[in-house]
Amino acid sequence: MEKVDSTNIAGINERVRSWAGPGEHVYPVQIDRVIIADDALDALTDEVRTLSAGRRVLVVADHTPMRRGQEDLKALIEDALARVCELDVRRLPADGGRFHAKLEVAQWLAEELAGPQAVAAIVSVGSGSITDVAKYARHLHAEKTGAEVPFVSFPTAASVTAYTSALAVLTIAGVKRTLPALPPDVVVCDSRTLADAPRIMTQAGFGDVLARGVSYGDWYLANQLGMDDGFSLAPGKLLEQAEQEMLHTAGGLPAGEQQAVRAVTEALLLSGMAMSIARQTAPLSGWEHAISHFLDLTASAEGRPTALHGGQVGVATLASARAYERAWNELDTDRLTHDSDEAIYRQTLEHVFQRFDATVDLRAELWQDLAKKLARRRDAGDARRQFIERKRAGHYDDFISQNVKSASAIEEAMQEAGVPRRFCDLNEPIAAELAESAVRFAHLIRARFTLGDLLSECGWLEAGTATLLKDLI
Repeated sequence: MEKVDSTNIAGINERVRSWAGPGEHVYPVQIDRVIIADDALDALTDEVRTLSAGRRVLVVADHTPMRRGQEDLKALIEDALARVCELDVRRLPADGGRFHAKLEVAQWLAEELAGPQAVAAIVSVGSGSITDVAKYARHLHAEKTGAEVPFVSFPTAASVTAYTSALAVLTIAGVKRTLPALPPDVVVCDSRTLADAPRIMTQAGFGDVLARGVSYGDWYLANQLGMDDGFSLAPGKLLEQAEQEMLHTAGGLPAGEQQAVRAVTEALLLSGMAMSIARQTAPLSGWEHAISHFLDLTASAEGRPTALHGGQVGVATLASARAYERAWNELDTDRLTHDSDEAIYRQTLEHVFQRFDATVDLRAELWQDLAKKLARRRDAGDARRQFIERKRAGHYDDFISQNVKSASAIEEAMQEAGVPRRFCDLNEPIAAELAESAVRFAHLIRARFTLGDLLSECGWLEAGTATLLKDLI
């Protein structure tokens, strides 16, 4: 397959339409331009000049110091933009030393956009959290006023898939939620800025993309079990070549080689688009992301620092790949016919999160999603019975073998890229007991059906399956 050019949006949309199978509905990528250049600051200035016509531009950033070579990156950008427009800078406050994307912050920023002084454009300068807050603030403003403020995203690290997606991940009542949002109109990637970002950030981006090696299997299984209606092969095809290039150049990441950083950048940009055309994160977010969200959630409840998102996702991806290998051919599918006892699920949820000092409101928020999943499970009896018959006949084996990477391949790529392969080696180490809880109970915190749900229903995540759990953490 010919490599997809992440800057050719028209070409991407044409290919996506051709890849969509019968009955599959895919959405167009709504970004106007993606720019990647060794020195893209002039391109950023030109885009803002054109969009604002010299009027007021709101720049959104956090307080984290950032360098571009020997210069202060944020000061450099602000000085350049101030020469072509009326500039208004908003430095969003950190919480516990790091900025977190919360719904309340996005709502406050949306009010800024609707203030007495008209905003001609908004520019985000930062990583995923800053981008998501800006995206959702713009989305809220458009819902309220019917007007879309032009939005330019300037990524400062190749660390997440957020830059090109039509989704925003925000914390609501202590729980991470994925919400529909307007993607940026323009994404400007400055290769010098991305290369100068801390190596650990680019390695986190590598881990975030690596999730596709297991998440696509989760998405497919959810569809076959009647738990997801939107499955499509098109998002995977969009990302396939960029993912392979990222894996091929993984050995250059520890030294920050430009080709390796560029490969991660391209893969992240196309990953965001892959989620946008599906209008959900499922192409790159399965059980491995649920495990990461569980770790974030419990850290927040207990006042612990969180590890980098992509780092957690990478380790959880390896755990998921190992689980596929260990359990897929030995699943007790007869257990899938049993009715779910909602009282037991509720009791388990309460017990787990009381242990982590989670508030009553947070537990109630979690139960809302879990109750939705259980309700859908009740309605999917026919699909489950069909799944059992097809699973016994080996109907799914080819898809799983072709779309779920082997644990050895994932581990080798992680080793080459220099990313953590164990929870205890993350930048904020995760103790074995907590990692085991994440593996056993992460499926309780999301409405989406993943491998974790299938393993739980088939008895693989019970306390007695100590061998499997030990292998995963």
